[in-house]
Amino acid sequence: MKTKPTHPRFVALIALLGSTAPFSTPPAHGQPEPRDTVTLPPIVVTVLRSPVRLDRMPFATSVLAGPELAEGNSGVFIEEALHGLPGVRVQNRYNPSQGERISIRGFGARSQFGVRGIKILVDGIPATLPDGQSTLDHLDIGSLGRVEALRGPAAALYGNGSGGVILFESAAPHAGPYRQDATVVAGSDGLLRLQATGSGTSGGIAFRASAVQSRFDGFRDNTTGAGEDPYSQATRTTLNAGFTTAAAGGTLALRLSGVDLDALNGGSLPAELFNEGSNEAWGFNVRRRTRKQARQGQAGMSWRGGVGDLEGTFSAYAVRRELDNPIPNTVIDLTRSGGGIRLGMARGWETGSGTARVDFGVEGELQSDDRLNFANDGGERGALRLDQQEDVRAGALFAQLQFPLTGQLGVVGALRFDHFTFSADDRFQAAGNPDDSGSRTMTGLNPSLGFHLDLGGHGLFASVARSIETPTTTELANRPDRAGGFNPELEPQQGWTLEGGLRGELGDRTTYDLAAYSTTLTNQLVPFEVPTDPGRRFYRNAGRSRVQGFELSARTALSSALTARISYGYLDARFTEFTVGGNDYSDNSIPGIAPHRLEAALRAGHGPWFGEVRVEVRGEVPANDANDASVEGYTLVELRAGGTGIRAGNLRLSPFAAVTNLTDVRYASSVVVNAFGGRYYEPGPDRGGYVGLSLAWERGR
Repeated sequence: MKTKPTHPRFVALIALLGSTAPFSTPPAHGQPEPRDTVTLPPIVVTVLRSPVRLDRMPFATSVLAGPELAEGNSGVFIEEALHGLPGVRVQNRYNPSQGERISIRGFGARSQFGVRGIKILVDGIPATLPDGQSTLDHLDIGSLGRVEALRGPAAALYGNGSGGVILFESAAPHAGPYRQDATVVAGSDGLLRLQATGSGTSGGIAFRASAVQSRFDGFRDNTTGAGEDPYSQATRTTLNAGFTTAAAGGTLALRLSGVDLDALNGGSLPAELFNEGSNEAWGFNVRRRTRKQARQGQAGMSWRGGVGDLEGTFSAYAVRRELDNPIPNTVIDLTRSGGGIRLGMARGWETGSGTARVDFGVEGELQSDDRLNFANDGGERGALRLDQQEDVRAGALFAQLQFPLTGQLGVVGALRFDHFTFSADDRFQAAGNPDDSGSRTMTGLNPSLGFHLDLGGHGLFASVARSIETPTTTELANRPDRAGGFNPELEPQQGWTLEGGLRGELGDRTTYDLAAYSTTLTNQLVPFEVPTDPGRRFYRNAGRSRVQGFELSARTALSSALTARISYGYLDARFTEFTVGGNDYSDNSIPGIAPHRLEAALRAGHGPWFGEVRVEVRGEVPANDANDASVEGYTLVELRAGGTGIRAGNLRLSPFAAVTNLTDVRYASSVVVNAFGGRYYEPGPDRGGYVGLSLAWERGR
């Protein structure tokens, strides 16, 4: 039975929310009543590698910052940092051993762990390696100050990603000499987060450093009678530090991070257990002691300043990751080293219609994986099955031109050439096993072109872009026949995207953003499992597919103390040519992607106090290529309340509390696409909540 294209609950919710009032940017605390005209400073984004006003962007872009990002959140789950961004979806598996699945317009929904199909930077340092894998274990969610999301490829800007770009930025250092913050959060299912942060500005150096330890027992019951219970415990410790200072006529920034993660993997459930209301961990996972132990250290630096008549940027990063990862039939031992450099130059000049700018540069990245696979003997290493060295070399040339054609019409054009070399040295040749060493080369020449027309209070934009997305080393190395080397049949995913939209203001209360898009893909990367190795993901290419839809977001100030926002996305993702083993899946919905998703929030504030109700609605999700199984949609309601910066002597207190899944619905928080045995369902938690308190102390000047 194929997924229905519509769902009646969305019609009702849109009608209800649409009947309240128009939506707009809320006025800052202390500003005049909304009936007065308020001139707000323009929002500037940097996702185009240079500062651009958001209201003049030729691509679909969104920003989350301020109270909506920081206040009332637990600081444990990434979805809190992305809530309300149109087109950006998060499937929180509540399983830190797998991570939260982030997707933009459906791209990234295939990932077994971490993030795929999206380029991610944290404080300017890539979290995405040259093969396209991203891990966010080191992200300090509780210290974020801003998130920017570029929806759609804009391929010439970043390369190797079909979905878009997400920039995470930590809060700015304290402007005074020193500020110390301490936060404790405790909640249901054994949630506990402890954080200490110090920041300040002294002697021309701005600094910020934080240490965080979080624990989450989870809710996946161990019914086998042996081992940990619940079988979903996770402990993570992160250290992050950043320093910024003037140097060589420019600005020098240094970023350091480290993470230690130990998490159990409860796995997904078949329909019969999920429908019974069971939250048990999958017994096969428990018996095989599936888990993840990861250690990672990363360092990065960047410099920006004048180079003669040009503006120069230079950045470099290095990462080291050690992974011990028993999955149901295999124990993976992976040691990864990687790094890269980027050199860019830019020049701006005035024209009769405004400021023009050209950016150009070069990037180079390296990745080296030492991979060992063993048979899983109750969570311990059994017989050696794979021993190989995997290397990725990536290089890119890029150029971008921003040019005002008239006072109202601007254009951004860019071109990027990417070259990837994947090589594998097969060191496992025991018992007559053949030498599967070899290499793969993948290239992409990717242009993008965008226009923006200023209509006075409104802006019309349109763009076209080409993208390439390579398989990751893990996706290339995972072969159903257990051979070494890289899968010679797995090709990169490529596509063209057309998009257009309108954004602007309605009166002095309302801001809105509407974007429609259509992407045509060849060789889409599709995950699957086999009966002999359940729980391990393999990949193949679909011939052709199409992803199209639209996104709408809006916000309003209903009064001086009450604001509302809403975002809705419709997505129709289908195979247009896809045949597997005599089965024709053409015109089927691409699994793992909900056609409908709505988020809304109503926020009240008075002085330092705030309260907020959030609603998330997700439609039915197809679970496999055949579309004969699906996961029901759901509606979640959450409440948050608290105070910010309440004085108590020399301290500033910020207490907060939240109730999650207020209506206690039964739902699948994540869908495991094409899982063997119908194990599509990763359950979400029942009604729960948390309380927290942040303390801040500042040293005077």
